[in-house]
Amino acid sequence: METGVAYSTEKDSHKACREVIEESIKSSGQPTLTFLFTTDSYNQQEIYKTSKQILGSSKMAGFCAGGIITPKGVLKQGIGACTLHSDELKVATHLQRKISKNPYEAGKEAGKKLLESGIEKGTIFIFPDGFATDISEVVYGLYDSMGSDYTYIGGAAGDNLKFFKTYQFTDEGIDSDALSIALIDGIEIKSAIGHGWKPEGSPMIVTSAVGKRVFEIDGKQAFSVYSEKVGGIPKRKFAEYSMQYPIGISDIDGNFLIRDPLSVNEDGSIDFVSEVPENAVVNVMKGNIQALIKEAYKVAKAVSQKQEPKFLLIFDCISRYMLMGKDFEKELHVIKETMGTSVSMLGVLTFGEIGSYTKTPLFHNKTLALSAMYTR
Repeated sequence: METGVAYSTEKDSHKACREVIEESIKSSGQPTLTFLFTTDSYNQQEIYKTSKQILGSSKMAGFCAGGIITPKGVLKQGIGACTLHSDELKVATHLQRKISKNPYEAGKEAGKKLLESGIEKGTIFIFPDGFATDISEVVYGLYDSMGSDYTYIGGAAGDNLKFFKTYQFTDEGIDSDALSIALIDGIEIKSAIGHGWKPEGSPMIVTSAVGKRVFEIDGKQAFSVYSEKVGGIPKRKFAEYSMQYPIGISDIDGNFLIRDPLSVNEDGSIDFVSEVPENAVVNVMKGNIQALIKEAYKVAKAVSQKQEPKFLLIFDCISRYMLMGKDFEKELHVIKETMGTSVSMLGVLTFGEIGSYTKTPLFHNKTLALSAMYTR
């Protein structure tokens, strides 16, 4: 397999897109599949139009993100591309639109479209709109349609924290409130996730919740319980504390699914970045930068082999980036040192991450997901 990776901070949408794709193709040759990532500072329709002009009928999958991760750091305004070419590579892509209308059925329909390719195993890269309704249900629907013969990994589209509008695209088209997916077989791909957060104090029960809003925990106002658990905080400092103390939903194996608190309302309810199920057993989670970086090493180690991968794809939550600040460079350094300092890599700051601890994929927050591609 031949790969090419390029990124640009050129402000003109057409020039930036042409620059990164043409530069990538110099190394890979005409691509079988292109991963394309942008930030919200560009005209997304122009990016799509230009990419189609260059790539023609070859497969593509990508989305607009909160930042582009490169070996030299994060581009808050930029565009990045990775082109893959191999005669043995089998690829199917699909753009599922209007996923918020019926999330579960949208996921199922997307899975059916991929299955039409006849590809019976491989890795599915999943890029939903991070502002869509109930992304977890989209993921469940996709899994129920396709099953456990596939590996699932990905991240959700977003913007530079404007929470306004973002875009997803494949060779089929471009849209918002959509799901961009790519199924790959014919190369060895190892994927893993991790976050580094640990439970703090005793577990609680979410006794009243609708969607992304939690009204009550343990039968009491959500904010009052959360505030007590983190040592007592005024509402005006909620954003400061919630960044450091997410909540976790435990599974039967002791793994925690992280949910990121976003804001507190006048009635004391708490809005989260992603849905929190009613009756869920949750813990306030605690972590520090050192623990998050240590977990990044474990995730990188889980996907590493003796030889360097041909390409490393990174999905890292934008809230981890914000929490770490300048120390985010240390996390990238750990990943590069573990995978090989000369490895080709590209990544995105995501609004939720997709991956699994066992077989079933879940939608995570504040988590790191890595996918390394090797020549068989």
